[in-house]
Amino acid sequence: MSNIFSSNSVVWVDGQVTLPKHILKALGIESGRRSNVTFIVEDGQVRIVNSAEFAMSNLKKYQQDSKEAA
Repeated sequence: MSNIFSSNSVVWVDGQVTLPKHILKALGIESGRRSNVTFIVEDGQVRIVNSAEFAMSNLKKYQQDSKEAA
């Protein structure tokens, strides 16, 4: 079974976008709580990721690179 799906949303006049509940769930974000997302733009494609998970992933990579360099 595939984990790929798509969803549409409206970009409001002020640039805000409301993420649908199933997208929030896929990102591990609870609806109704203040959370941050990170937008990653690469080769004309945009990914939206949970900011906390993205930061932890980058920290782990940095720590691993530091160990390998030592």
